[in-house]
Amino acid sequence: MSTTSDVKTHEDVPPWAAGTEGRHHELNPELNDAQIEIIRGYGEERCFKAGEYLWNTGQRDAGFFLVLDGELDILRHDEQGEHAFITHGRGHYGGEIVTMLGRGALVAGRARTDLKVIAVQTTCLRRLIATEPELGEVLLLSFILRRMRMVAEKLGRIVIIGESQDRETSRVSSFLSRNGVPFEVVGPTQDAQRVSRLLDTHQADLSDLPVIIGNDGMLKCPTNREIADYLGISAEIDYEVIYDVVVVGAGPGGLAAAVYAASEGLNVVVIEGSAPGGQAGSSSRIENYLGFPTGISGQALAGRAFLQAQKFGANIAIARQVESFECGDPHVLTLDGGDRLKARTVVLATGAVYRQPALERLDTMGGVHYGASYFEGQLCHGKSVAVIGGGNSAGQAAVYLSRRASNVYILVRGQGLAASMSDYLVQRINHIPNIHLRCHTEVESILGEENVEGLMVQDNRDSSSTQLDVSFLFVFIGARPGTDFIEGQLALDDRGFVLTGDALSDDQLEKSGWDLDRRPYLLETSCPGVFAAGDVRSGSIKRVASAVGEGSVCVQFIHQVLNRG
Repeated sequence: MSTTSDVKTHEDVPPWAAGTEGRHHELNPELNDAQIEIIRGYGEERCFKAGEYLWNTGQRDAGFFLVLDGELDILRHDEQGEHAFITHGRGHYGGEIVTMLGRGALVAGRARTDLKVIAVQTTCLRRLIATEPELGEVLLLSFILRRMRMVAEKLGRIVIIGESQDRETSRVSSFLSRNGVPFEVVGPTQDAQRVSRLLDTHQADLSDLPVIIGNDGMLKCPTNREIADYLGISAEIDYEVIYDVVVVGAGPGGLAAAVYAASEGLNVVVIEGSAPGGQAGSSSRIENYLGFPTGISGQALAGRAFLQAQKFGANIAIARQVESFECGDPHVLTLDGGDRLKARTVVLATGAVYRQPALERLDTMGGVHYGASYFEGQLCHGKSVAVIGGGNSAGQAAVYLSRRASNVYILVRGQGLAASMSDYLVQRINHIPNIHLRCHTEVESILGEENVEGLMVQDNRDSSSTQLDVSFLFVFIGARPGTDFIEGQLALDDRGFVLTGDALSDDQLEKSGWDLDRRPYLLETSCPGVFAAGDVRSGSIKRVASAVGEGSVCVQFIHQVLNRG
């Protein structure tokens, strides 16, 4: 029996975190005797006294605990202390996504009564999920739904102090949101008394914002890596190992490569600078991806692939950057902080990032965004916004934001959308009354001191200027490849995208030092054993499905390199 208490509901939650209502039997399934015996084969019986902690918040590799006798409380933390929000009895278990991943726990587990459990170590739990498909499906689904519930109800104690529209607060909030971490934001103008109390308790002041407060103290204006380390969501990498595959980038192409390589027994590590999903992860809804007729959010798709890769044993390091690359045997990738990774093969899946228009103060203004996910949508409620760009990403963003913003202005330099946007999006935009398309329009300047308060735009036919009263600016123009760290090591095209396969000329291969009798495989670069997949590759089709296909195809060639060179 599992019982719940002390639960708050929130109507406005991320779309991927909604929908746990009415699914209690999947959130908290009661395992039968046969399932319990299967789990017994992967763990050992342990006993705890009433009041004893099985694991604490922030603890890594806490393990999995199935109740045989007694009751187990799952605890969340807030400013008033610890509170049990669910109690598990026989046949029920504690755990959510981090239990399988071995990352820092967001909640704690404590024996309500004297307790007997089957304890399963993290590595054994992953093996159980991979080798016992029916039981593994039950456990994995409950883990996913529990994390969805935690995000929807903001369970766990992570508070960001800062104004929502502030640039740094937005960065921190977006990082946590895209990594599926439950949190709340409290601003000085929103609740001055609470902010003052929290800052005084942690010996901070308004000059330190944004501040993250958790169970183990506080971080002042932290970097993404500092946040990941603080919360225990960063991976622990063995730098002495020569990996079969290092994947750079956890977008659709990189995650596909990780899933297929790890599922085929290769030793895989993935390096991701921000959050799983890449550009696709910030998409509010992908509607033309095969198998999802009603669409799926980019974050939901990326989150499933992220778990799938780790289910098969891939290690994914979040908030780590590759700073340089050396082609060799083995290849060497130097990470931020000087750590060096060695790999027999490498998959470059760093994607492409949106270019920035040449506007003064763009880098320092609050209210400028390069993706339109749930978090950005919340900020724009009831406001007017502008979207620069005429491609599918801009169209999806405009449609999504139109349900929250009062007005959405799409600004394009050309005469319309048909040449660069899918027809279904063009037709949808034409039928949404609060979306306003302004063709032949370019942004001259941003109005406001610290945050966007308006735009001056110009008609590129007659140079006439108009002021748009908007509070947010979304940029989806062009793209530049994420190839800064490989400069001088691989052959690139004239725009900086990575050349692969038949696109490489004999002269380019000779200049790169290609010394094999064979030519590069289809997705192989000018360095043997290094592949490129997705948007970073020259000539790629900028679609999620093609990136997934390229990432998976790379693995076939990786086997050939590992087996024959």
